[in-house]
Amino acid sequence: MSALNNFSRWVYLMQQVHEARYYIARAEELGHPHLWSSYEAILEFLAHFRGAINAYSRCFVSSGAGRRRLEGSSIFGTDAALLEQHERIIDLRHKYVSHSDENEFESVDMSESENAEELVLNLEYNLSFPFDRLYELRDLIRHVELYVVDNQQSHVAAIAREIGKPVRVQQGRGGNA
Repeated sequence: MSALNNFSRWVYLMQQVHEARYYIARAEELGHPHLWSSYEAILEFLAHFRGAINAYSRCFVSSGAGRRRLEGSSIFGTDAALLEQHERIIDLRHKYVSHSDENEFESVDMSESENAEELVLNLEYNLSFPFDRLYELRDLIRHVELYVVDNQQSHVAAIAREIGKPVRVQQGRGGNA
């Protein structure tokens, strides 16, 4: 039953989309600068934003056996603006979330001053957050969710055709544990 095997691959993707949607919603709730009264509040916001980037990106990066990898062009078609936003988010995953390359969020400034008694190094870690990325990611997650749901429904219909009877999808074990 090949349609059934393919369906399970879409379930894995849907889990990533649900995770991304949760994290981006939390980031939106926490992403108001007036709430950033402490370094901890900023870190909590960033943790949810990074979680959303990571979960979203997992749908598009190399995946293991039994998993499906999506292609941005399949979801966004020829919409150049959406493809550009998608590439920007994937680039953030690579440079900001997974690795510590130069990125648009973080920078370090260092200056020095010296007198006869000492050398003073002034270190400053700067964090700037372009909120456009938050909203771009939220919208991209919506597009991916619709794409995955449509494909799940297509696979359920294929299973029904293959076995000759209706198929009902139920979450969890449904009492057959």
